[in-house]
Amino acid sequence: MKLLDARKRHYGWHEGQEVFEYVLTNDQQAVFRCINYGAVVTKIEVPDQLGKIENVVLGFNQFEDYVTDSPYFGAFVGRVAGRIADGAWSDYQLTKNEREHHIHGGNQTFSQVVWDSQLVKEQDKIGVSFSFVSPDGDNGYPGNLSVMVTYYWTNENVWEMLITAKSDQETLFNPTNHTYFNLSGQTKRNVLNHTLQMEAANYAETNESKLPTGRLLPVAQTAFDFREPKKMDLAIQDRPVGFDTPFKLSGNKTIRLDDPDSGRILKMETNREAVVVFSTTGMEEEYLVDGEKMSSHRGIALETQELPDAINHPQFCSIVIEPGKTYHYWTKYTFTTH
Repeated sequence: MKLLDARKRHYGWHEGQEVFEYVLTNDQQAVFRCINYGAVVTKIEVPDQLGKIENVVLGFNQFEDYVTDSPYFGAFVGRVAGRIADGAWSDYQLTKNEREHHIHGGNQTFSQVVWDSQLVKEQDKIGVSFSFVSPDGDNGYPGNLSVMVTYYWTNENVWEMLITAKSDQETLFNPTNHTYFNLSGQTKRNVLNHTLQMEAANYAETNESKLPTGRLLPVAQTAFDFREPKKMDLAIQDRPVGFDTPFKLSGNKTIRLDDPDSGRILKMETNREAVVVFSTTGMEEEYLVDGEKMSSHRGIALETQELPDAINHPQFCSIVIEPGKTYHYWTKYTFTTH
């Protein structure tokens, strides 16, 4: 088994630090691209049912757009993904960067900094390992937190994301990858004809600030029921405001996105408690994606994590990490066709 190519090239500069792009190509000529700014996944190029290789994630063609415009396209988000009510935990005040609340770890953190990075090779896969130390006090969080995230790419068109973290003080950690998928290829169509299925019997009710209320409600006989494959246009008909919704995963914790037009299938597996489904409903923006303005339903983000705002809801999985312990998280994304 031979992976054909792993390349590293200059991509840009950010605050005096060089930004590199990594291009991983397998023996099917499927390509995984990422950069060391924000550990961003910029492109995943995989075949459709006819063998045509196209990009299936939302992103930009030039680095500057990731700095100025990006709604976390492809980014690794943390220390804590999602919102924390009032930006408060214990005696700590976190950055309030969404009105009175804290979101996605604050400012100038995981998704907006240049990570140390290097190519890594194993017998049957190749990847990029990113590392970053978030210092004590970063956006109000205690502890020096050492994080490593590795993206592997295989000959079977599998992207594996492995995360490890260790802190010298008790702190919070609940990261995610914020890639937006569109399996049509080059965003030639929106995602309304995609079908979504996931093992999730309950979802977290949210309030007008998109914060969980603490209630985990059954999906049965609601717009939130994706236990059987459901077309996104039917889901949006049932819930016109769209989805920015945490689902508590059950069973084998699998998620499946299917585009019947291209024949592409994405199957996700994870050891995380939940997934936040963000349908990009109403996301009308001026910046360009594949030469057109960003618009509603151009992609769907599937963000594996623990349930948001967990520190305010003791019935949710804890996101407090203890000093000196190493924590491990993983999500696997398999791209196939019908």
